[in-house]
Amino acid sequence: MSDFLKKFKSVFIVEDETSNTVSSTEPTVPNQTQTASIPDSGKSHGSQPGSVSDKFLDALAAALERNNPDGFDYFEFRQALKNLAKMPMDEQTRFQSAYAMAQTMGATAGKLAESAQHYLGVLNVEKQHFSESHSQQIAKLVGNREEEAKNLEAVILQKTDQIKKLTEEIEQHRMRSEQIRQEISDSTVKIEATKSDFEATFSTVFAQIQDDLHKIQQYLK
Repeated sequence: MSDFLKKFKSVFIVEDETSNTVSSTEPTVPNQTQTASIPDSGKSHGSQPGSVSDKFLDALAAALERNNPDGFDYFEFRQALKNLAKMPMDEQTRFQSAYAMAQTMGATAGKLAESAQHYLGVLNVEKQHFSESHSQQIAKLVGNREEEAKNLEAVILQKTDQIKKLTEEIEQHRMRSEQIRQEISDSTVKIEATKSDFEATFSTVFAQIQDDLHKIQQYLK
């Protein structure tokens, strides 16, 4: 870890040794432990608040280090404010005391404000880079899968409709099958009845002829 990164963390972030959590060094902003509030962050409604991350601290510190001008500026002024944080003085007196020391280093209120604006600009550039990367990840990891989910939902609707149509066709086939079986049964009954009638008629006629033949043989000699 570079000296600048160590200073960056010590100036803006302090490690709570009792709870092993990360919190802001600014004593006038209570209850900021672990939460990072970023204006216009574009977070969706209902999302959970973020946590201060060493990974992103390292990235932001590296960006500030690359853009840290020589001489006394806002960063050193912030260090002075931190050194005075435990002194029994109000915020205004603390700022004025730190500024009195800064003036001995050639700093002015205008230069401090200008350098603070410079660091804000650096951070905003990093935020823009992160937003672009975030959008790309969303497009790659979420967008494609969202499209896949929509396609699957369309397939589900299509197949559900097919199942409905097939179910209707199956029911129609079942009813037609029952109708055919009933027709077969009715036809079988009719055919068997016709057969019985034929056999009865045949037997009657056959018997009469057979009887007449017997009588011819008997009576006509």
